[in-house]
Amino acid sequence: MTAPIIIFAYNRPAHLRRLIDSLLQNAECADTDLIIYADGAKAEGDANVYAVRDVIKKIDGFKSVTPIFRKKNIGLAANIIDGVTSTINQYGAAIVLEDDLVATPHFIKYMQAALDYYKDTDAFSIAGYTPKVEVPTDYNYATYAVMRNCSWGWATWQDRWNRVDWDVKDFAEFFANDNAVNDFNQAGNDLSTMLLKQQKGLIGSWSIRFCYTAFRLQMPTIYPVKSFVINGGADGSGSNVGNTSKYQTVTMDTLNEIRFCDDLATNPEILKSFRRTYDTSLLRRVINFGKRLIWKQLHR
Repeated sequence: MTAPIIIFAYNRPAHLRRLIDSLLQNAECADTDLIIYADGAKAEGDANVYAVRDVIKKIDGFKSVTPIFRKKNIGLAANIIDGVTSTINQYGAAIVLEDDLVATPHFIKYMQAALDYYKDTDAFSIAGYTPKVEVPTDYNYATYAVMRNCSWGWATWQDRWNRVDWDVKDFAEFFANDNAVNDFNQAGNDLSTMLLKQQKGLIGSWSIRFCYTAFRLQMPTIYPVKSFVINGGADGSGSNVGNTSKYQTVTMDTLNEIRFCDDLATNPEILKSFRRTYDTSLLRRVINFGKRLIWKQLHR
């Protein structure tokens, strides 16, 4: 069965329209079901929320379009967890986008092919986006594996998604273990701090919990060496990413035969390049180390 595309939207009609226009450049749209979950307004009378719904009502060009309009605001994490669960349990797999992304003309073809190729492997998810990475000259594959998920255009399967422990019940045991925390941070030293913030209720992130489950299971995410997604939300319009050029990437302009990597161990050279995008500054590392020490003292 062809995986559907799920889009999560809120109050950025221009961004959503741009995403839809980019998807329509994919020839596979006509054979792909589209499900859109639009969150409700935080404040009554938010015109942009209703403008988003007007955009959704006019979408055409897909095999089917199913709009789901939330009656109240439940937040991005709850919207994604509920929406992906409902859809993936029906279809068995799903491709997921948020409204501030831009897809390249080969995005759907790549994501569907990767879902098929890695279905019976230990891959936990498929990434559509990649940061700029330096690939060794003798690396002959179009994909690489990293123990960190991607939330900017991604896909997974029902059996992986349903293994996520959204409560992170073993957090205390994990966070007290220096070796485990260091291992988790191999794909970016921001990861354990994000998980701590999630568990303290300072952020609401589905992604860090998804990432943590994949780490616990030692099941990596498959990334393309060049991106099939552009993050169009790094313009100050979103709540999680400010106005920055940090996440600019190089896109895959042509797509002939895709040579998928079979080795799901992370290439050390690629990992070193990959984590430059996500590693925090020395000052931030010192601050985060202090936060962890305080947590350990309080939870002895």
